[in-house]
Amino acid sequence: MNEKTTDKNEKWIITTSTPEVALGQDRAAEVTFTITNQSKRTGRPGIDFHTGSDADAAWFTVEDYPRPRPGATAPLVVKINVPQTAPAGRYEFQARLTPPPAPGSFGDAVAGDAPEENSVLSRRVAVVVPAPPTPEKKPFPWWIVVAAALAVLVIGVITWVVWPSGEPEAVAPQPSATPSVEPSASAAPVPMAAVPKLVGLSLADAKAALTKAGFVPGTIQYGWDNTRGPGAVTRQSLPGGASAAQGSTVDLGVSAAVAPPVISVPVNNSSVPPGRMPTLTWTQPDSWPVRWLVSVQPERCTRSVLGDVCAPAPVVSTQVSRERQFTPVMPKLNYDVVNNVRDNGWVIISVQVLDDYGTATTAGTVRVYLEH
Repeated sequence: MNEKTTDKNEKWIITTSTPEVALGQDRAAEVTFTITNQSKRTGRPGIDFHTGSDADAAWFTVEDYPRPRPGATAPLVVKINVPQTAPAGRYEFQARLTPPPAPGSFGDAVAGDAPEENSVLSRRVAVVVPAPPTPEKKPFPWWIVVAAALAVLVIGVITWVVWPSGEPEAVAPQPSATPSVEPSASAAPVPMAAVPKLVGLSLADAKAALTKAGFVPGTIQYGWDNTRGPGAVTRQSLPGGASAAQGSTVDLGVSAAVAPPVISVPVNNSSVPPGRMPTLTWTQPDSWPVRWLVSVQPERCTRSVLGDVCAPAPVVSTQVSRERQFTPVMPKLNYDVVNNVRDNGWVIISVQVLDDYGTATTAGTVRVYLEH
């Protein structure tokens, strides 16, 4: 059985202050991201890239980067190389950070967990790829016309000298065709506009303000924010007051109410038949797609001269649910005494709601006894 141990306080953040990169004719550039380690351990996170349907993740690469210590930050340089065969245009990508596995983990609790369940995304970065330069037009080779005219003149003189009494037939000069140059239409300039200030507005008002200013509302991400009421804009991918091309996409962060789940089934301190795990049911109001983190924590007893002392052990499995009903995997418990330690059959199951940035609320918990 595959299981893993995670730190409920672990949080990694990846950010960048660059909203847009305009490439030159070499179609290469670099963008610096910042990795922030708010967990309690040092490790190297995984980095890959999330792109739109037209872009290719192979355009973006990273070289070696440091491992930030807990509470520290580290730079991450992303190199962009767009092949000359790619059409000119505007592309978007996001750097995706996957936290490193916890030391001593037993693997994923569920095979095939999607990386986005544990990973975090940076803001979107636009990559503007220019059109290849227009080939320089070569001047018309007038020297060929001049040389041909001189050749005709020389032949005519020689003919008149050799046959002075003859009257050479006049040869009408043929007009030379010159290429016609048609004016090329210049590309219309992209209109610029000031990005409206959206922080503090409701989501509906923020979308209306973006549309009115000529911008496009992008991805909406919800996060816990106790300083504002739920539904208020807390961040925007393009800063308010900045000048940007109309038609640009602006991603929004929106505040969400912090409320722990309330577990209704099973009843606390109840028992479960052998070989089974209880199916949990909980309630929680929400108006946006949410995810819940379900953790299993056994109770472990240590034998001493005063008797057994039992206490919660570290978490042995974590899984993500998108429904308010979930059955955790059966933990592997050891009921035999090994080095004066044994599991007593009691487990504590916790349910935490995750926002779109991976931050968890206070847990709702239930304690059950696994019969064996």
